[in-house]
Amino acid sequence: MIGVVILNYDTWEESMECMESILAGSSSDYIRIYLVDNASHVRQPAPVAAFCLEHSVTYIQNSENTGYAAGNNVGIRQAMADGCSAVLISNSDVRYGADSIGLMYRYLTGHPGTGIVGPKVLFPDGKVLEGCLMMRTGVREKYLLRTCLRFLFPKYDRRYWGRQHDYENETFPAYAVSGCCFMISRECLERVTPLDEGTFLYDEELILGIRMEEAGYGTVYYPESVVLHKTGQSTGGIRTNPSAYTYQIRSEIYYCKKYLNMKNWQILPLYLYRTAVYARYCLGNRRFREMAGTFLTDTRKEFRK
Repeated sequence: MIGVVILNYDTWEESMECMESILAGSSSDYIRIYLVDNASHVRQPAPVAAFCLEHSVTYIQNSENTGYAAGNNVGIRQAMADGCSAVLISNSDVRYGADSIGLMYRYLTGHPGTGIVGPKVLFPDGKVLEGCLMMRTGVREKYLLRTCLRFLFPKYDRRYWGRQHDYENETFPAYAVSGCCFMISRECLERVTPLDEGTFLYDEELILGIRMEEAGYGTVYYPESVVLHKTGQSTGGIRTNPSAYTYQIRSEIYYCKKYLNMKNWQILPLYLYRTAVYARYCLGNRRFREMAGTFLTDTRKEFRK
């Protein structure tokens, strides 16, 4: 049995379409869907409840919005308790084609050293997401490749994102695949979960990559399996959603402290850069201006932890 964990937060329509695409492209005989609601403002609508009942979807209602990692941990724990041999983590805005899930599962079970497999991710315009990380994200990568300085190091940036590979057709090992959709084996789950709940949103792939490396499991990009990512429906995207941007910077500070052992003075230049980017977004977006105080308060609080 394959468990599919979908984390919902105010995206009921998206989650419904995601579940419908799963059942249209895969046999329900070996799929069990776990819909985890992270305390949406509007509780489960009647059509969603009816769908869950009709298709034996396990619906889990969280009492509060606990974030990406914590919310997915709830679904993963239930899938493991139900005896699932693999778990697919999926954003609500991902759509599945014919046998997308089956192809990932067969690759995973056919390669025992592989703990995670990620599919080819297409955008609505047909472009392929080149979103695999090929190395651990350390201090150097945070400064040189995760800021505008990346334009000064095009070859380094290319290696970091694996752009020497053919994302359209090539199966290749990666350090981490896109967090919007990936499948992980039960044996690997037992070694690398629960996911670190210290982040609310973003940088989960960086952390999971480190855990996979430490556990000795491989991660593979497998383009035979294809999914569509509507991109940003679940968060709005960091360029348009000041809350999402704030969560990203809080997660970055957490990651730098816990996984890179950086001191506040080492993180400060990076934080000042992120703050300048926030200020630039404020110029053209009223929502960013209105939430500037929250951004400063919440990110500074992360420094003090």
